[in-house]
Amino acid sequence: MYYCENGISSATSQDGLNFVKDSGTRIDRGCDPTIVKTADGKYRMYYKIQSGPGGPGTSIHKIYSAISADGLSFQAEGLRIDSEKTGDRGWASVPEAIKLADNRVRIIYVSDDPEAEGGLMSAISTDGLNFIKESGARIKGNYVDPSIAVLPDGRYWLLMAHNCVPDKGPCAEENGLYASTSLDGLNYTTPKLVYAAENTFDPAVVEINENNYRIYYGEYGRPEDPMYIKSITVTITQ
Repeated sequence: MYYCENGISSATSQDGLNFVKDSGTRIDRGCDPTIVKTADGKYRMYYKIQSGPGGPGTSIHKIYSAISADGLSFQAEGLRIDSEKTGDRGWASVPEAIKLADNRVRIIYVSDDPEAEGGLMSAISTDGLNFIKESGARIKGNYVDPSIAVLPDGRYWLLMAHNCVPDKGPCAEENGLYASTSLDGLNYTTPKLVYAAENTFDPAVVEINENNYRIYYGEYGRPEDPMYIKSITVTITQ
């Protein structure tokens, strides 16, 4: 498991529930990691680097990558998505990378592109390094922090967090973790609630066995409280 802690750290588990922190730091500067395996068996991590605190308009978020032979020692590769040059208005954040059947890599990310309306856009690459932004939004609205899995029937299952703040406007949906499916990885169904909870963020999904998935997610209370990584198990019946 890779997670944010003064950079990017990792922990290892034999059962997916009890984790022991690995020594050292994977990346000194960055957050929101996502991993794909390369054709030669290496680990490529995509992650965001931000210029400072605050949301869109006050901080710049861009997506970078690093490479590793063992999943522990990473070498920075450079900038992958420059949010100031892609129409994302300085905000390409919380990437989720998936390797497609044809070996292309798609990154779904939180964007400030007006077309996304605060939601998710995507970019595609044939080599995992040079990305081209795809047209249209993957998910519109206040759904953020994507994570994706491929179901046994070939559909894409996209997990997202939804945290509406009432004092910033009306909340149309209940807060928590939501899921959406797609046949082509581009056009997704209306998100449906998977787990109702306040202050959840950054879900990550892994397959346990056929139709059963574990979702890891972050949770926080007040700003001064510590943050936690928790998990739930979801069974998909159709």
